[in-house]
Amino acid sequence: MAFLPERFAVAAHIPETFTFTYNDQKIVVDKNLLVSWQGRQVLKTNAIFTPPSNLESSLLAFVGQPQKQIETKAFYNYQLAPVYEFIMEAAKKINVDSINPVLKIEDNLAVEFTPPQTGVKINVYKTAMETLNALQSDKASLEMTAYESEPQISLSSTNDLGINELLAEGVSSFKGSPKNRRHNITVGVEKFKGLIIKRGEEFSFNKYLGPVDGENGFLPELVIKKEGTVPEFGGGLCQVSSTAFRAAMNGGLPISQRRNHAYAVQYYSPQGTDATIYPGVVDLKFINDTPGAILIWAYEKDKNTLVFDFYGTKDSRKVVLEKPIQYDRKPDGSMKAAWTRTVTKDGETSTSTFKSVYQSPALFHKTEEFVKAPTTTPVAIPQ
Repeated sequence: MAFLPERFAVAAHIPETFTFTYNDQKIVVDKNLLVSWQGRQVLKTNAIFTPPSNLESSLLAFVGQPQKQIETKAFYNYQLAPVYEFIMEAAKKINVDSINPVLKIEDNLAVEFTPPQTGVKINVYKTAMETLNALQSDKASLEMTAYESEPQISLSSTNDLGINELLAEGVSSFKGSPKNRRHNITVGVEKFKGLIIKRGEEFSFNKYLGPVDGENGFLPELVIKKEGTVPEFGGGLCQVSSTAFRAAMNGGLPISQRRNHAYAVQYYSPQGTDATIYPGVVDLKFINDTPGAILIWAYEKDKNTLVFDFYGTKDSRKVVLEKPIQYDRKPDGSMKAAWTRTVTKDGETSTSTFKSVYQSPALFHKTEEFVKAPTTTPVAIPQ
């Protein structure tokens, strides 16, 4: 092995970005930072030395090539220190301590609940060394190495209802919602946080929602009705019911009642995954057919994201949710959608398709007239 003259150097490959991943988290390093991590350039060649004849020696000396090369490599040594420091800082965004679960139940309601959390700690040194190897091998990504630590106690030890683990989750975004709509969502979520649905019980959204009026903390917001889209107490509650519907779908729970909105609403994208409600008229219902009780834990993950988590006891069921499809779109905004789910349980497989028919939004012109109480039967209910 020998070093080549400078004119034989080949530029080392530097990726445009380098991505660190851990589960669903990503940290991207741009090219400028990668360049700053570089060290001394090393130029190497593998060569075969042959005893030259006098004529060959003269010719090689003339062209400045003292040997015959058969392979040339050029690469950079990356420095460990800056890579290590970067990963150490990045780990702070990922590292979490393990958390023991807490569950306190009063009158069939979880008045205090802390879900169990597995602790995570990035192995900074090992990840840094693996990063150097990855960069030298022209790779553009790396799964970070981490230690995981389980809570000292299990969720099952906090109760005898079969609330043992996370069964399913429903998520929706209400980004862009006006102030009153956000307020109603927050009030509505509290109606469902901590509910315990007994084994075999049919859940009714309206049953637990209760009266929707000013006395119960709701504000007027737009509601879809036959006479138009008008302000009414509780506008926005369908964000809550739609999120609960998605959790029930993900959990493979039998859906006994569900209706889509009259027209496609932006907050429920992708269309076909919404569930409208209106007290006394339209409800969302599903059945707890799991081996134990289900704890509903609803919360706002951030200022624009609503989550419904279902905790209980898993069984052998397998749930396959296809992506919702939209079709028969018309220029007036009307459309159709379908969401298909296949559930395999106890050796039997059932497939259900939840169909939605959305009318043209033009049929429901907005008005700022406040309707204190419904005077006609609504067709699609609070947005």
